[in-house]
Amino acid sequence: MLGSDTYERILSAALGCFLENGVQSTTVEQVRKRAEVSNGSFFHHFRTKQDLAEAVYLQGLDRHQAELLAVLHPRASLRAGIEGVVRRHLTWVEENPQLPAFLAAPPGWSAPREAPGIAAGSREFFHTVAQWLREHGWSDEPSLAIVVAVWMGPAHAYTRRWLLTGTEPPGSAATALSRAAWNALQPLLPTQSSEDTG
Repeated sequence: MLGSDTYERILSAALGCFLENGVQSTTVEQVRKRAEVSNGSFFHHFRTKQDLAEAVYLQGLDRHQAELLAVLHPRASLRAGIEGVVRRHLTWVEENPQLPAFLAAPPGWSAPREAPGIAAGSREFFHTVAQWLREHGWSDEPSLAIVVAVWMGPAHAYTRRWLLTGTEPPGSAATALSRAAWNALQPLLPTQSSEDTG
């Protein structure tokens, strides 16, 4: 029952338990008690702890990707999209630190990127990003992997550091990192309008 109150309570409880204890050390009983649900309710939604961990990871991935894609609307200029995605990423991490912390380094667990839901979500996300870039003149060169690494690499590194240390919140770096992303990508991507050169 995706999106039900019980389902969401279990995911929220699991996220807290996973971050506190690690995925391997967390028990179904701990999650169940924290979520205040019965055994029957828990196993109605999740067959195993692995299924639960994947669902928590997928929820974080989906929410993060939705935040970023909201910036990439057709009317956004290339520069507005490039800078906007960096800003939105930094804001989302600062406002929702638990999910990004789990996405960045799930304690005691390795996210199965080949799991059907996770793989499908990632494929769809990068397909949408590639389409937006093509609509703004990108010709598939350099590769999407290179474009994304140049675009988001520094912001991801900054937020990971903040999640570990708690110093210098991501929002304080938004202007510098969004401009840096544009300056790094501008030579690699076509500029279509004067709005992108300012």
